[in-house]
Amino acid sequence: MYKKPARPRIGTEPFFQTSMILRTNPLPEMHHPLPPLGSRALSTLHQGGLVLLPTANLWRLVAHIHQPAAVDRLLSACPASPHNRPELIFSDADTLKQWCPEIPPRLDILLEYHKRPVTLLVPAGKKVPLRMIDHNGEVAVRLAHDSFCYRLCEDLEAPLVSCCAMGPGALELPVRFGKIRSDVLRASSYTVARRQREDIGTQLCVTARLNGEGEIEFPK
Repeated sequence: MYKKPARPRIGTEPFFQTSMILRTNPLPEMHHPLPPLGSRALSTLHQGGLVLLPTANLWRLVAHIHQPAAVDRLLSACPASPHNRPELIFSDADTLKQWCPEIPPRLDILLEYHKRPVTLLVPAGKKVPLRMIDHNGEVAVRLAHDSFCYRLCEDLEAPLVSCCAMGPGALELPVRFGKIRSDVLRASSYTVARRQREDIGTQLCVTARLNGEGEIEFPK
């Protein structure tokens, strides 16, 4: 019987060799070695903590999907709003389909070939936490477009539950570490010390879904 090779953990050697063989997310910008900053992120998530980190666009607070108490704290610290929709971040399309097997093929193609971060609203699978599912039975999902997020999802072998690093009532997007409010910083159990002096995005991801006529639409 085929046994899947063990993946190297963040902060261990060899760095990227095995996981790059296993990857199915083909983005070329993720082929460089992972910086050593942030090696405590994985253990923090496993222990039920929240991790504050930069992504391909905007700073986000994330939790382990298999830690329900951590997910509850995340959604309380960064509640859903028109500017902050909770998302599941996946390492690759294969894992996404395991969690959301009814993803429409047209959206699957968009996810596979869209080179910029895109959030899809898709039918939620049975493993998705109820608090992540909206009144349409959909959940917001995307693939990791950042090497660090990719490695975290790979090592967790599960999606990250994520929200923009915006506290209750916040309107300013967390494009830079210095713009994150103190209440969100206090909610974080561990902050990844990378890209803290960069502007990493100016807006939310484009959001797409399939409407009742089978056409792709981009809700605001």
